[in-house]
Amino acid sequence: MKSKKTEIKKSVFPINDNLQNIISPSGISYDSTHTEVGENYGKIYTITRYNPYRDYGWLAPLCNIEGTATTIEYRRTDPGKLIEIFNRSINEKKGEQGSLKNESDKQINQQEINDLKKMIERLAVQHEPVGYVNIMLHVQSDTVKGLNDRIKRVSSVVAVNGCNMTLLKKRQGQALRAIAPYGIPIADAEKIGQRNMPVATFFGGFPMAAPGINDEYGYYLGKTKDNHVVILDMWKRDADRVNSNWFITGIPGVGKSTFLKNLFTCEFAYGTRIIIFDPEEEYKDLTKHPDINGDIINASGGERGRINPLQIRKAAVVRKEDLDEGELFSDFYDYGEADTTSDMALYIQQLKTFFKLYFGKEEFTAGISATLEQNLIELYNEKNIHWDTDITTLKNTDYPIVSELYEKIKKKSEDPELSAYKRDNYEKLVDLLFSAGQGADSFLWNGPTTLESDADFVDLVISSLLEADDRVKRAQFYNIITWAWNELSKDRQQKVLFGVDEGYLVVDPDYPDLMKYIRNMSKRLRKYEGGLMFITHSVVDVLDPAVKRFGQAIIDSACYKFIMGTDGKNLKETQDLFTLSEKEVRILERKRRGQGILFAGSVRLTLDVDVCDKKLAMFGKAGGR
Repeated sequence: MKSKKTEIKKSVFPINDNLQNIISPSGISYDSTHTEVGENYGKIYTITRYNPYRDYGWLAPLCNIEGTATTIEYRRTDPGKLIEIFNRSINEKKGEQGSLKNESDKQINQQEINDLKKMIERLAVQHEPVGYVNIMLHVQSDTVKGLNDRIKRVSSVVAVNGCNMTLLKKRQGQALRAIAPYGIPIADAEKIGQRNMPVATFFGGFPMAAPGINDEYGYYLGKTKDNHVVILDMWKRDADRVNSNWFITGIPGVGKSTFLKNLFTCEFAYGTRIIIFDPEEEYKDLTKHPDINGDIINASGGERGRINPLQIRKAAVVRKEDLDEGELFSDFYDYGEADTTSDMALYIQQLKTFFKLYFGKEEFTAGISATLEQNLIELYNEKNIHWDTDITTLKNTDYPIVSELYEKIKKKSEDPELSAYKRDNYEKLVDLLFSAGQGADSFLWNGPTTLESDADFVDLVISSLLEADDRVKRAQFYNIITWAWNELSKDRQQKVLFGVDEGYLVVDPDYPDLMKYIRNMSKRLRKYEGGLMFITHSVVDVLDPAVKRFGQAIIDSACYKFIMGTDGKNLKETQDLFTLSEKEVRILERKRRGQGILFAGSVRLTLDVDVCDKKLAMFGKAGGR
């Protein structure tokens, strides 16, 4: 019989390099300044100085840095030795106090004495446990260039939080063993960074102490990436939240409108009055909802939307106490200090800006400006309005209107005794004022102010202005915003929120006056119960060199910022402006609807906006959902 040979078949699979790398031990090496773990280059630093004024959750920024592993060690110790050291330090500093000559040095020295006394009280009187804390940061990247870039960002985060970090030179190997999962304490590496710290300060700094925002009188906005709630009270005042201003950006389609409508609705429910500069009619559905029952006003020339530009209103000035260190009045005004009590004087300056926007700066010469100012003063005096008049006692019908100014100047232009120079200015001014006084633009401005509302939700629709001549558009935008300031500032007890949507529309590099006025508003609003929300597509919109100093001030003065999805040049500008981490950049790159980076004072976190279906039904479809 023939035997059958069984053929054995062997299956051969290709080697999976990725899987092999995962299950194979990583190669580890180091020198005096670097580490190499697998394919990653790294450096290990230690924190050598801490901010003496630490809030709850102060460790959170140090524990959540992109591409960085943080190791924290804490060893309790006997407070007796520390108390002895502190007592000796106090005596030494008291001895130095008399020899210091500069007042600044004396105050710094005295503050250090006070801090040491507080520490002794905590340790000796309150018997608070104390120990030594050591924090090491292992910064890593897959390339040397990437590592250097990441170290710069880590240094910025550490510096912003009032700390210093030092590279552990010639101790990278020891530090690597200390921060490894098995954690071998190395005294030589620890002693460089260890600093004494009360146990309450240490535990109060852990990230879980400040997982989100939970203001006592706030409302729910959404959740963080770690699923912690964000309950925000934008009227809260503390060390780093000194106003209620917002700066909000995001390209179309990322959920900006939904976030804004939700915020406005929550504020309305909490008793805040809402006024919206609405170029795209996005808030009409919300305003007319039965639960809101607000006012929709056509501010582009509707029957109820006229604002008489000659009606004197409070100006959004900046006072001496509003100037930050290094700022001058010349940074804000072209005509010297604004610290005056004459509403008429300030408003005439404001009117000159209005007419410059309307006439065009080429036409608004020194001669035209002087002639206009002279006739405005005379016209106000004829109406029994003078430098010291209390404008709060006047009605809308007490003010002159544009046609009266036009007729006055026209009549004067016919005076045969005028010099050739003055006649030329008068005749030009007649031509420039004709459209506003008697022509096509008179429907906007010629007549007493009719734009009045006592509603708590006011939607100023300006959509039909978008097709108007640039001169008319600029002047009316200015007119509306000055009216809004009057509403914001007339009652210091009333919370009022003014939202400037599509903010890029008020940015004109050739005419920065609008941005200057809004910047002035943002400066003054902290003195009132008012808040400014400046909403635009990108930071690039407000950082044109001609308006940058105003746009930058609007951004910087806002305690609250919500930066939503973006890309391209704007993403780069946003990253540089707000010093975003790689993780935050990736969040913005994804352009996920309803997600962005929220800044609330010194707190910054990733926010996923959460809006219930009932609210979404209120918002309508304008602006998207």
